[in-house]
Amino acid sequence: MFYIALNDVNQNIERVAMRVKNGGHHIPTEDILRRDKTSFKHLYECAPIIDNLILIDNSKDDGEIILEINDGKITFEVNQLPDWALPLWQQFQKKPPTEL
Repeated sequence: MFYIALNDVNQNIERVAMRVKNGGHHIPTEDILRRDKTSFKHLYECAPIIDNLILIDNSKDDGEIILEINDGKITFEVNQLPDWALPLWQQFQKKPPTEL
C-alpha cells in the first residue's frame, strides 16, 4: 500500500484552494480536517495487517519515499522522518530479544 501525506493539514487546505483557483473541485475545510485525522488513525490501526507499506511525504514539490515496512519490518527509512510517520516507525522498531 502506498500512503501519501503532507506534514501539515494546512498544506492540504492551501492546495485545494489553489486547485479551485485553477478550475478544480472544492473540498470544504471541515472535510479536509476530518479526513486528515481519520486517515492517520486508520493508517496507524491497520498498519500491522499491511504486508507492504510505503510512506510518501508529499510536502515538497516532489514526493519522497520516507519509510518502507515489509512483512512487519522496516526495510527503508530516511534520516529525518516527519512527525506523522513517527508513530509507525516506533510501532515497527525491533523489539529486544526475549530471554529464554
